[in-house]
Amino acid sequence: MSPPPLSRQQPRPLSVLDQNRATMGPQSQNRMSLESRTHQIQANSHKKRKSGQQLTLFGGTAFDPDSDCEVCKGRLAGRTVHRTHHKLCPNNRRTKGITSEATLQQIKIDESLKKHFNMPLTEAEKGSSWHITKEAGEAFFAVRNPPTNIAKIVAATKATTTTTKPTFLVENFCKEVMCKLNHQPVVDSHANHWAPLAMLAFASVVVEKIIRDKTLIYEYFKNLAMHVPPTKDMHDNPHYHSIVGQKLLLVDWIKLHGLDIKCPDCHGANLVNDRTNFSKNKLLFPIFGIEGPPTWCMVMSMTCPRCKRRHMANDGKILSQIPAHAAVAYPVESKYALAKNCHISREATQVFDVLMTTYDNGDLCSRLLFNAINRAYLERVTSYYSYGKEFSGSANCEYIEDAECIRTYPPLGDAVRDAYDEASNSIHTPWKLSDHDRHVREIQSVNCGK
Repeated sequence: MSPPPLSRQQPRPLSVLDQNRATMGPQSQNRMSLESRTHQIQANSHKKRKSGQQLTLFGGTAFDPDSDCEVCKGRLAGRTVHRTHHKLCPNNRRTKGITSEATLQQIKIDESLKKHFNMPLTEAEKGSSWHITKEAGEAFFAVRNPPTNIAKIVAATKATTTTTKPTFLVENFCKEVMCKLNHQPVVDSHANHWAPLAMLAFASVVVEKIIRDKTLIYEYFKNLAMHVPPTKDMHDNPHYHSIVGQKLLLVDWIKLHGLDIKCPDCHGANLVNDRTNFSKNKLLFPIFGIEGPPTWCMVMSMTCPRCKRRHMANDGKILSQIPAHAAVAYPVESKYALAKNCHISREATQVFDVLMTTYDNGDLCSRLLFNAINRAYLERVTSYYSYGKEFSGSANCEYIEDAECIRTYPPLGDAVRDAYDEASNSIHTPWKLSDHDRHVREIQSVNCGK
């Protein structure tokens, strides 16, 4: 005997009521039906209400001061009722129509704080140490002795000023640079570096002749910077002529400014100089701007003797910690001193802050950086050949090409936008507050009053 054929109809899915019956007992089902029925009756109440009345959640009539408060009702009728307003009436001076004691207490606290902050400071409260201990006030207003490194710098500066003539003359820079560029092993070793060969050769001469001589470093470096000096025979050497006027920075806060810098991570010990990026790898750190060719930096690497961490002297953590008179010597804002392979100068980022806020055009900002390098190169070529035409006796040779001059380029539009976003959220500012948080608080402080 064959089995009966299967039905083609699909089984009917269980309803919510069937599922509840399968999972709940009768008491739970009855309670659920009673609650739903109660709310249904309250919603479909047949009570007649006057026009303008508002119903509560459970179907009742909302409080109306004109009909439920005896004082307000009497005023409408033209009579005076000598009693307090209803506790739900907004005219009640104590409750203001609010029945929650916690809310009333918070309103009192807000009013007292508002009165406190709107009250101007008295002359006795300005700059006083009333709310701190006596020891803390004396420590704050005590006369601070300058760091010991500043005394050494002053002594070295006086020693350099007493000498009538430095041991290394400015006219020797061009000869020393060209000697290094004519040495083929030096050229081959620096072939793949970022900076131009002439700038690398100039930095090598500065390290050998000036930085190692501890008395000349304060004579040539002013506020961390040293300009490539012009010489009489610079128009005979296109490589040296291409870097005349450019800046070489030695970012060393301990040696040149005599600062004692705390470790930004552990705050337990002063940082100690280790070495620069040029002394180990012969690298120069670029700073791109809109005012001309890039600035090249020899950046000191500092270590903490306590936590053993390493920090670069041009990091935003260090720039936001040192005094403003010293930080201004490094031409980059502390919030833009990011952990990148290049930085953007202070003049450029001030322009970018206006452009990016309004237009968000990172490609335009990038083109401005590229255009500054191109304009500087064209000016150098024009000056070089015009000098050779004016003085025919000079040995004028072919000028260097652009690919031979520089091997690193400014950031593109996407990188500029990313740097702007990261700088907006950076807390490495003099006031230790990011621009994003500062703008949010400014927007939140705006009121709707007149």
